[in-house]
Amino acid sequence: MDVVAGLAAFLSLPLALVAFTWYALRARRTGGGQSLMAPFEEIWDPVAHRTNVEVHAEAQRTPETPSPGDPPAGESPGRE
Repeated sequence: MDVVAGLAAFLSLPLALVAFTWYALRARRTGGGQSLMAPFEEIWDPVAHRTNVEVHAEAQRTPETPSPGDPPAGESPGRE
């Protein structure tokens, strides 16, 4: 029984590293890595967490109205 417990303890570190590597590659490929570390980031660095929330919200927004100074829709800039 001691051999099984020792083997399980010995193999747990490489298995955990493989699992974290797999998750990191998956998160980078799909862009969904924020959800796993968000609670820890909120605990240890709440300002950075709030900043990341705002950055992600801004990235998902689409401009509905043109900014002041933008050319009207259908008109290309530099064309007179």
